Amino acid sequence: MSSASQTFLLFMILLCLTSSAIIPSTAVNFEDDIRQSAYEVIQGYGFPAGLLPVGVKAYELDNNSGKFALHLGEGACSFPIFGYEIKYEPTFTGIISNGKLTNLNGISVKVLSFYWVSIFEVLKRDELQFSVGIVSVNFPIDNFYDSPNCGCGLNCRPIVDPLIVSSS
Repeated sequence: MSSASQTFLLFMILLCLTSSAIIPSTAVNFEDDIRQSAYEVIQGYGFPAGLLPVGVKAYELDNNSGKFALHLGEGACSFPIFGYEIKYEPTFTGIISNGKLTNLNGISVKVLSFYWVSIFEVLKRDELQFSVGIVSVNFPIDNFYDSPNCGCGLNCRPIVDPLIVSSS
């Protein structure tokens, strides 16, 4: 066998070996291709979807550490809910694990009608416990099955134009 033939044969063997080694590692995993919504992901950790406002457009999640970032579509989002004013920044972050949202950044609650306090942690027990440091407040989980809307929370009503008169 000539030197050129041996080189070509060696090249082809190496090409086949590297191709077979590469193909399995780059094969498409169709389960990963079907990405869950942020609302589905949070439910997978035991939380109701209503902890997130309507309008989460994208998220990143490190499955190993639980670190996440969620992105709203249109800037900050605030709304009244259960006697409180809540505000989500356009991007909010934290760490999620089963029944725990910790190291939260970008979610706050208005207290004393003028002062915003960061919500640092949410724990799921018999109720949801929201912590702003040394103070925490509990709410029934049932209160969070529906996601609140920016601006109006859970009390949104269709806008009725008073100039439109019914023809009945």
